[in-house]
Amino acid sequence: MLAVHRRAAELAVDIVNAWRDDELDTDWVAALAEREPLPIRHSRRRSESRGSELAVALCALAEDISQVFGAADARQAAAVLNPLLADLDLQVSVSIGDDAPPHLHFDAYASDLGDRLRVNCLLAVASVLADPAEVMRIGECAAPSCTHVYVDHTRSARQRFCSRRCATRSHVSEHRRRQAARG
Repeated sequence: MLAVHRRAAELAVDIVNAWRDDELDTDWVAALAEREPLPIRHSRRRSESRGSELAVALCALAEDISQVFGAADARQAAAVLNPLLADLDLQVSVSIGDDAPPHLHFDAYASDLGDRLRVNCLLAVASVLADPAEVMRIGECAAPSCTHVYVDHTRSARQRFCSRRCATRSHVSEHRRRQAARG
């Protein structure tokens, strides 16, 4: 995966998870702006979108991209993602500066922050999906009570849970179930 996409892919995960938890609102957007150097940090117009407008744009993105994470395989994920990519009005450039090595920038021709985040997140997820190892590196958490999604950055590409917490809970629950079955 292109290094420039890793942060944007993680941002896409954060957006989908906040949306699934019904937390994607103006407060969440404000907290995001405070904690996250957005993948479009080089933009001169970082704060032109109001929180409510950006929350609406991110909810739409989350609803669209959520289905990609829930796909059974790469073919199904691509079938969901390709029409979203086809709708992008995209500008690509190489950026040099800001104490970072040269890297690609993907921006929407529109100047709206929501549109630029949509472009970056969709392309990041596409980059993960197009992994040359042909391994599905996106998914939904395997924990029965969790609705979160993840991007798998592990070497083995065998991640099944969104976090260690979910993995531990699931494994402990399974262990207790087996112990109870033994009597």
